[in-house]
Amino acid sequence: MPKFAGLLFDLDGTLSDSVPMIMKSSESTHAKMGLPWNPAEVVRFIGRPLYETGAYFAPGRVEEYIETFREYNTVYLPKMIKPFPGVVSLLAKLQEAGVGLAIVTSRLQWGADWSAEILGIQSYFTAILGVEASDKHKPDAEPALLALEKLGLRPEEAAFIGDAAVDIACGKAAGMHTIGVGWGVGGAALKETAQPEYFVNTVNELGRLLLL
Repeated sequence: MPKFAGLLFDLDGTLSDSVPMIMKSSESTHAKMGLPWNPAEVVRFIGRPLYETGAYFAPGRVEEYIETFREYNTVYLPKMIKPFPGVVSLLAKLQEAGVGLAIVTSRLQWGADWSAEILGIQSYFTAILGVEASDKHKPDAEPALLALEKLGLRPEEAAFIGDAAVDIACGKAAGMHTIGVGWGVGGAALKETAQPEYFVNTVNELGRLLLL
């Protein structure tokens, strides 16, 4: 029996093992634009809209930053991303159990849709919401509430699952249950920094939590 009627998933670092691809795209973008490259600084922006990253690293050149990143993303995305082990089978079990599923990501819509297609997971989701879907973005509640509306669910019936503090904050702001995962960019520290209602270290552990 499923624990929740609906689940909102972050994409990168939660469903998709894509952080190496994002970092490679970022490094190439910085090199082409002549920007300083500091991996520890860049990783802090994973999970946030790309325009925020561009505004921080290339003020006055945000559109150039976005287009350059997209150029390299187009090259690296199909070669480098993969689902975390166990994710696809878990999604299949959740769908079979009648759980409503949606993705809420800070990725541009084209990248979110293409990633889901490459990962082979798009058919499991009622909605995939990229950054263009809402005026406000994680950690604001707006994208989560929009996804819940598409699933026809109330916040208390669903959980937000993510690997970054902005995911947990978004779910909390929407009045949802929250589940932090330890295999993404936030790591084990997410349990303390974001204080999700639940925290799991493996996909198998997540499955045991979601399917009682």
